[in-house]
Amino acid sequence: MRVADYWNASPFRLALIYSLLFIATVALVLGLVYWHTVGYLARDMERSLSVRMLQLKAVSVARLPQAIATLQRRDLLHQGIYGYFDASGHPLAGNLLAIPQGMNRQGYSQEIANYQVDGARDEIVNSQPRLALFIAAPLIQGRLLVVGRNVAELHEIKTIILYALVEGGIVVLVLVLALSVLLSLRAVHRIGAIADRCERIASGDLDVRLPLSSRGDELDMLGSVINSMLDRVQSLMHEVQNVCNNVAHDLMTPMTRLRARLFRLQRDLDAEPASLLERVLEDTDSVLSRFRAILRIAELESNKRRSAFSHVDLADLLLRLQSFYAPLLEDRNVQIDLCVQNKLLVEGDDELLFEAISNLIDNAIKFSPQQGRIMVRLSMQEGRPQIDIQDQGPGIPDGERQAVLQRYFRGTGSSAVEGHGLGLSIVAVIMNLHGCDFSFEPVATGALARIRFPSLREVRK
Repeated sequence: MRVADYWNASPFRLALIYSLLFIATVALVLGLVYWHTVGYLARDMERSLSVRMLQLKAVSVARLPQAIATLQRRDLLHQGIYGYFDASGHPLAGNLLAIPQGMNRQGYSQEIANYQVDGARDEIVNSQPRLALFIAAPLIQGRLLVVGRNVAELHEIKTIILYALVEGGIVVLVLVLALSVLLSLRAVHRIGAIADRCERIASGDLDVRLPLSSRGDELDMLGSVINSMLDRVQSLMHEVQNVCNNVAHDLMTPMTRLRARLFRLQRDLDAEPASLLERVLEDTDSVLSRFRAILRIAELESNKRRSAFSHVDLADLLLRLQSFYAPLLEDRNVQIDLCVQNKLLVEGDDELLFEAISNLIDNAIKFSPQQGRIMVRLSMQEGRPQIDIQDQGPGIPDGERQAVLQRYFRGTGSSAVEGHGLGLSIVAVIMNLHGCDFSFEPVATGALARIRFPSLREVRK
C-alpha cells in the first residue's frame, strides 16, 4: 500500500493532528518546567553566593584568610571559588589566582569563563569546564573579595533536560506515526473494499452490497443506509424490467401469430393486395425486431453472461468477422482494411464480442459510399488493447456522439438507413459488461468507433 493511501486517510490525518497537538502541548508544559527549574537553580546559586559574601564581609580583615581557608576545607566537592586580593591585584588568600578580566566590583553576579584557579589545591574545579558565577565586593584599602561557584553542573543539567526533551519528542513522534498508520490501516482497508464494491455496482451488478462490520461505527451506518437504498433501487429496477419484459413477451406471441396469418393470406391474394400485405409484414417484422432487441438488452444487463467469460483472441475474432462480411462487401462494393499487429487475448464472451463488433462493422458498411473503405485496426495503446473501426460515411455530429448510444435515438444522417435505434445500445451494454471504454471519436472524415479493453494478455507471433 502506498504512503499516499495512508496520508489521504482521515483517521491517519486526525490521529497525526491530535498527536502533534498533544506533543506541542507537552513540549510547552515541559518547556515551562525547564525554564522555571533552571531559573530556580540559577537564583538559588546567586542567593548562596550572596549569603557567602555577606558571611565573609562580616569577618575582620585579619581573620579573612583563615575564614576563606576554612570554607575551602569544608567544600568537599570543590565547587567554590574564593579570591582575596590587595589593591595591586596580588592574591592574599583563596584558590583564585587572578582577578578575572571584565569583573565588575559592584556586587552584581556575573558568569565568567576565563579565570584561573590553583589546580594543585583544587583539581576538580580545575578539571571542570571553565564557567563560573562570580560576585565581587571591594574592601578597605582597595582590597577586593571575590566569591564564585562553578556553574558547569547547572549548564549540564540544562543540556540533559534539552536532550531529554528532543529525544523524548522523537520517540513520541515515531510512536505517533506508527499509531496513526495502525489506526488508518483498518480504515483504508475497509474504504478500499467499499470502493471495490461501488465499482462493481457502478458496472451494473446491483446484487453487490457494501461490507459491514460488527462495530457499528460511522462507516457501518453509512453502508447500511446505502445498502437499503440499493435494495430499493434494485427492487424498482426489477419491477420496471419485469414490466418491460412481460410486455415484450406478451406482444411477441400475438405479433408472431399475426405475421403468420398475414403471410398465409398474402399467398392467396392477387398482386396488389399481396403487395399491401407485404408492407404490413415488413412493419410487423420491424416491431418483432424491436421486441427482440429489447429482450436482448434486458438479458445482457442482467450480467449473467459474466460467468461464461474466457480468453478471447481479438485478432482471430476480427479475421472471422472479415470472412463473415466478405459476401456483403462484394455486393456493396466496399472493402475492409484489417490491420492486426499482434494476437491479443482478453477476458470476455466470444459470442457477445462478435455480436457487438459485427454490429459496428454492419453500421460502417451501411453508411459507407460505393467503393468505400472501412479501416479496422487492432493495436495496443497505453498498455490496453484497442480496436478502431473507421468508415468513410457522413460521420456523426459532435453533439450526437453520446446520444447515439441511447435507446431509440437515430442521428440526423441515418434517416435514409434502416434501423430502430437499438443496435448501438446493445453494443454499449456488451462493452459495459466487458468493462470496455466505448466511444465515437472525432475524425476529419466518416465515423471512428473506438473500443478500449481493460485487461491484456499479449502473445507474440
